[in-house]
Amino acid sequence: MKHFWKKTALAAVTLLSMGLAQAAVIDFEQPIDSPLAPFAPLFTHNNEFYQGDFWIDTLSAKTGAASTDIVGALIDGSDLAATCVGITCPTNNSSHFMAMLNDGYFYVGSTTGANIKFTSVKASFIGASGDVLPSVPGILQVTAYNGSGVALASQNFNLGGLSGGNLSFATLTGNAALQAAQASFIRIRAFACDASGSCLANGNDKAQFALDDLTITAVPEPSSLALMGLGVAGLLAYSRRRRAA
Repeated sequence: MKHFWKKTALAAVTLLSMGLAQAAVIDFEQPIDSPLAPFAPLFTHNNEFYQGDFWIDTLSAKTGAASTDIVGALIDGSDLAATCVGITCPTNNSSHFMAMLNDGYFYVGSTTGANIKFTSVKASFIGASGDVLPSVPGILQVTAYNGSGVALASQNFNLGGLSGGNLSFATLTGNAALQAAQASFIRIRAFACDASGSCLANGNDKAQFALDDLTITAVPEPSSLALMGLGVAGLLAYSRRRRAA
């Protein structure tokens, strides 16, 4: 009977933890549900697609942007010669990754409407071919927003420059405030920096960046947590009855 009690308690804790946190990694290896992809893996202004239980939208920062403006591309890291054309991509990733181009903004949220939390992302600056890049060529900004579009938390990360002639992905982990923010959606954008340290978010088409392995957690709605709590309570009550018998 003691073994049954232990197993029941363990099952209850497991179910509750599953309900509290549903972490996922968006790695861009799933087929892209987009009008232009996978035949031409380019993404335009206000081009929404899906990865697992998450929607992604690529937007242009420009006022009056047209729906035909290219703001993103799906890059095959194992074949940069064919998929990374006219830009300088990071070279230390042989999988697929997302390239945000021409001052593009990257948005992500849950298809279920649940809030999400940001944990980390692999990111790199993307340069225009032939550009001489400073030691810090760009800044990545990750911002969590509520359903009304109000920023809950934001963090800036420096993106590394050329090393041995190549750009590289680095893992960027959110601070405590950013990881704790329960967001309706998350926006990721970049600032392009020059040798003087001046950084611009838009207007020069050079605020470009690469993303991979975006780790976020879906937060269940309160009603879902209540149902989970009832289920756990039921398991505990059942175990007590078994012990009494």
